[in-house]
Amino acid sequence: MIIKHELITRYDAYQFKIPYGVRDKVLVKVGDNVKVGDELVERKENLTAYSIFIPNELDMTVKEIPQYITCIHGEFVNEGDTLVEKPNQGGLTVAKLVSPVEGVVDLERIEAGYLDILGEEGESVSKSTFTGKVLDINPVDGIVFESSASAMDIKILSKMYQKEEPEKIIGEFVVVGDGSSLQLKADDTDYTNKIVFAGKYLHTSLLQDLFERGAAFVLAYSMEYPDFRRQTLPLGLLGGFGEISCSNSILSLLSARDGDLCSIDLNESQIFFLSDKKEKVKTKESAFVQNAVGSIVRSLSPANYSMLGKVTGMEEDRAHIAVAWENGSNGIIEIGSVEFVDF
Repeated sequence: MIIKHELITRYDAYQFKIPYGVRDKVLVKVGDNVKVGDELVERKENLTAYSIFIPNELDMTVKEIPQYITCIHGEFVNEGDTLVEKPNQGGLTVAKLVSPVEGVVDLERIEAGYLDILGEEGESVSKSTFTGKVLDINPVDGIVFESSASAMDIKILSKMYQKEEPEKIIGEFVVVGDGSSLQLKADDTDYTNKIVFAGKYLHTSLLQDLFERGAAFVLAYSMEYPDFRRQTLPLGLLGGFGEISCSNSILSLLSARDGDLCSIDLNESQIFFLSDKKEKVKTKESAFVQNAVGSIVRSLSPANYSMLGKVTGMEEDRAHIAVAWENGSNGIIEIGSVEFVDF
């Protein structure tokens, strides 16, 4: 018998926390049964007026930035005030980065090379995308909920999570474009505190653009390894490295989650979707494959890595199977070079 791997795992009693600040107003109380559309938190926060990736503006590495910063976190600056100043040619010349707008300096992302200028205060209301129960409310944990959830594994997380980081990142899940075509730039959307799915293949110019627009976490199916290893901001890959195949079925599942609240669990390397949306209902099946024919498999072979296909037959030696791949091709593959999957 062969073990079947679930691409989507469902949980009936998943606990998660939504943080809130001292200026925010919590609109629920302990014991409340929350429904889709219920208001949870009224937030007051300074909106990001401008984000700057400093290495693009001045000739310096990310590690060099702290020694040349001339402003402090929380400082109010006017348009034209100096933010970064670096002497060149032995001090004969000075390269400066000045503020393009007035606002408050935010250096929370400075170790990754980003300097943010916060503008005027805005108000927003967070609404529920799920049905659940409020278990606790306190300033340390935030609002603690229990609800059903669906989860997908994140194969690879960026190296920043080898350090001391929060266990979970929570935010609205949004999809850039249609999720399938290659994009080099984001649209004019403000991605502040959002978890962004950047599609089947992630280019570094899009990644930088998303972080400049305030994204809390960027998720993609694949990207090049040299580009990935240089990243220090929150980034995860569902598939792997290089331009590998990403099933249209997986893209459809993710696109359908656009607008849902989700949680990135860094310890478990999973993304949890907190929503009442249901995938196609199926009868309960065994986790073991009794008969390979008709099963869905995902290729582990370098020739068509990650591509999904349907088993159409099994060879007499029982070590090879015939597969109709999603790109329209058919072939014979060793059974050890595939994993049997279930949505």
